[in-house]
Amino acid sequence: MRANNIKLAILYSLLAAFFYAFLGTLIKITEKSGATNEMIVFFRQAVGLITLSPFLIRDQKKLGGLKTDKFHLHILRVVASLSSMYCLVYALRYLPLVDALLLTYTRPLFIPIVVFIWFRKKWTKATWLGLVVGFLGVTLILKPDKNMFDIAAFIGLASAMFGAVAFTCIRRLTKTDGANKILFYYLGFSIPIAAIPLISNWSAPSSKEWVFLCVIGICGMIYQMTLTRAYQYAKAFKVASMLYSTIFFAAGFDYWLGDFSMDLIGLVGISLVIVGTIITVRQGDTPFPPETPNRKKKSK
Repeated sequence: MRANNIKLAILYSLLAAFFYAFLGTLIKITEKSGATNEMIVFFRQAVGLITLSPFLIRDQKKLGGLKTDKFHLHILRVVASLSSMYCLVYALRYLPLVDALLLTYTRPLFIPIVVFIWFRKKWTKATWLGLVVGFLGVTLILKPDKNMFDIAAFIGLASAMFGAVAFTCIRRLTKTDGANKILFYYLGFSIPIAAIPLISNWSAPSSKEWVFLCVIGICGMIYQMTLTRAYQYAKAFKVASMLYSTIFFAAGFDYWLGDFSMDLIGLVGISLVIVGTIITVRQGDTPFPPETPNRKKKSK
């Protein structure tokens, strides 16, 4: 149940935005030190599992175990989330922080597309408007030329697409499974899956890389916790609008890293993406049909 408190929503949204930008910065620094994409993704998950497992196991015993009727959705969520993370890490390696994070923040633009394909839910006129405005902004950010688009930018956009699939799975899973159960399945299955590419491309981290990898995992957890809190205190479209403050934090970190580069077309693109996303999210607080649409209503 949501307890509306706009001050707390703003506080937690700004914290989530800051830690997301800081997380991206840490990933870029760790990549420059020689860490591989596989290493970053694996330890991002491993730190979360090690830290949260005792609490998750304790809570699941209270809730009656880990049994679920939606195992296939849990697996799809894991695959989609890991794919999104791999794409994000790749994009951060080759793009400025602002561009990479903004492209991954276009996830709400893909959610109506995923929902339409999955549930055949028609779009409203406002959703159409939001998608057109948002993807026009994406086009300006990608800056097409004679050589077409930058592959890293496309992969950053793919991160948002996979994130939309993962989000759709989570929304379905929340109808039958608790939040801790969903998180436990995610961490429990993402670790062995992420270990496969890590083993095939293993190189021992340096002392400096070990520190960065652990901090990345901790920072990722703080981001998730503050984001969850923000959604508890305000509607999705309000939180989404405040989360775009991460662009300003990212610009500051980009300037610190010496990677800041933004022209007028890019600024217009960012503005259009933010406006389009807010319009789309405002239409999508309850985007999915019920689990059993043909269920009969109880008689009064």
